[in-house]
Amino acid sequence: MQYVITPHAAQRMAERGITHAAIGEALRHPTAVSQDEDGRVLVKKLYRAKEKSRLLLVVVEQVNEMWTVITVIDTSKTKKYL
Repeated sequence: MQYVITPHAAQRMAERGITHAAIGEALRHPTAVSQDEDGRVLVKKLYRAKEKSRLLLVVVEQVNEMWTVITVIDTSKTKKYL
């Protein structure tokens, strides 16, 4: 799978300490996938950090085989978003 990261998503990754490896892992092995009202794909990946459950939410747009990462969110509110 090929993907590109927008400048906005790269900025959010830097602010939140999210690595490219974490994005790739979420896209390859998501916990859940849904779609928003604008047709964007919401990729959700549960993981553990500092003994706590966390959720990485990656918002992507897909055109053919290429995915564009629009933004990323890292939250402890796993039940709210799953």
